[in-house]
Amino acid sequence: MYKPIRDYAIIGNLRSAALVAKDGSIDWKPAPYLDSPSVFAAILDDKKGGKWSIAPSGSYDAEQEYLGQTNILITRFTTRTGVAELIDFIPAQPGRDMKEIEKAEVHRKLVCAKGVCELKVEFSPRFDYARGETTLSLMEHGIAVYHEGNKRGELVGPGAYVLDENGASCVLRMEEGETAYFTFHYHDTVPEEWEAPHHEKELEATKKFWEDWVHHCDLNTCAFAGPWHEMVVRSSLVLKILFFEPPGSIAAAATTSLPEAVGGKRNWDYRFSWIRDSAFTLQALFLMGYDAEARRYMDWLLRECCNVEAFQPEDMQVMYGLRGEKDLTEEVLSHLEGYRGSHPVRIGNKASLQKQWDIYGSLLDTVWRIHRFDPTYEIPEYTWDIFRKLAQYVVKVWREPDEGIWEVRGGKRHFVYSKVMCWVALDRALKIAEAYGFEGEIELWKKEKEAIREEVMKRGWSEEKKSFVQSFDSTGLDVSLLLLAAVGFIQGNDEKMLLTIQAIQRELSLENGLLLRYTEAVGLHTRKEAFVPASFWLIDALALAGQKEEAREHFIKMVEYANHLGLYAEQMDPSSFEFLGNFPQAYAHIGLINSAFYLADETRFEEKKKITYTRPIETV
Repeated sequence: MYKPIRDYAIIGNLRSAALVAKDGSIDWKPAPYLDSPSVFAAILDDKKGGKWSIAPSGSYDAEQEYLGQTNILITRFTTRTGVAELIDFIPAQPGRDMKEIEKAEVHRKLVCAKGVCELKVEFSPRFDYARGETTLSLMEHGIAVYHEGNKRGELVGPGAYVLDENGASCVLRMEEGETAYFTFHYHDTVPEEWEAPHHEKELEATKKFWEDWVHHCDLNTCAFAGPWHEMVVRSSLVLKILFFEPPGSIAAAATTSLPEAVGGKRNWDYRFSWIRDSAFTLQALFLMGYDAEARRYMDWLLRECCNVEAFQPEDMQVMYGLRGEKDLTEEVLSHLEGYRGSHPVRIGNKASLQKQWDIYGSLLDTVWRIHRFDPTYEIPEYTWDIFRKLAQYVVKVWREPDEGIWEVRGGKRHFVYSKVMCWVALDRALKIAEAYGFEGEIELWKKEKEAIREEVMKRGWSEEKKSFVQSFDSTGLDVSLLLLAAVGFIQGNDEKMLLTIQAIQRELSLENGLLLRYTEAVGLHTRKEAFVPASFWLIDALALAGQKEEAREHFIKMVEYANHLGLYAEQMDPSSFEFLGNFPQAYAHIGLINSAFYLADETRFEEKKKITYTRPIETV
């Protein structure tokens, strides 16, 4: 039986991630990496996908929380006879190179905290998205797992397992104070990995890893001090899980093919690094004092994706694989039924072949933000050569249509947001050139920047709607227009911006502050479901317009829509507030961080430059 998406938690370690339901079942886990084929995928097919469940045999109540400011999860089961705690984590691996990362693991510590508990363990791995045959055999210390006849891993843990066609299961009777350790290894184990000290050492090291990285601040000066501080910190921890290290790339989400509408066809693989999404992620983390991630990402993008020696702007893709792969061929897994019957299930992403002009503004804006955060940041001449070529390419293509931020599959248009981000690209290129004394086509960039503004004001504004519109000469509205002030294209209190906010609230608002993406159907997009990040964009736009009280009211509502752990998905059903789309989704958590900052105390907001943070340590 499928569980609500909002019932899941995420654990991860910057290499891979897993979703753990409130009933103690791991229903999504690719191995060994975030973008690898799944071992457990019950969230995409509850019969075929595979899972690993630990839960009481009888009836129980369950609750979940994270262990302090870490990504270690505690699921607490309360039964008629006792209380059991299940502690789940993926061990931190700082400093290991890619060869060592093959040693992928998931650890589960089970403790009887009170009374007597009877718990059932069900282990049903299904390698390669449940393609091919996965078989199990009993071993002295657990279960060996084979796929297509080749050994692929081991489950280490106590219990008298019974094997059947579905997998393995056992029942444990535990008394107060007793502890059991379980580990799924994507490799052969050695005896020391079977013992309690090994598990406790891994748990302590992982706890320290997250506590060392997480945002440390003086709450007397922190821009995020207040009732939402913990949610902001949790959002940053979610974003950090989506980093893929050592390369330094950033995934947009941890899952694939969770539908934007149940039964719909918009089921995409988000386990890739979008230039746009990555830029948004880095911008949010800048506000919390992190810059090492931005430097590492830029190094990765320029080194692995841009081919510095022979860079051609037209070859830059909107997204790459987590190691810089360019071929992200899309494939349908027809043997999986999809979440609640929502098919097709897809891996890969055909949108990697699209042209989306906003990525150049996103990239150059990130570079400019790094400089503003640290004016000593060095940009070598060969790197400036890439940025200069990008600016020249924007001059060449901004008048042409593109597929836009929504990655439509229904033809190119002159999307206003794309044009504005072309303006951003030239604006930031000019700022970078001035700050570093670089040569460039300065006068041409100034001229084209002004031409973009004039064209947007002329063809991107509708007198009929009294609003900026989705594409040139149209009357459709689009929530991406709420970002125009945030990127500096227009003042937040400009009359045109105020009217645009009003129009979007009038035509795109659903119940309780939720928003649709746009008024006009585009490609395969549906209009029924709310796009969660858009509500945060509205909050930002209202704050920048000086309407902070209204913005604050919207923010309070959005905080209430988070799940029990402070997590968000990409979409939401406005009638039931059930999560839809890939989970957890970076955009939503970026939005929460940004909005919390915009709603900070006026003095702290204006004096952001005076805020000092305890700087996070390097993790790799």
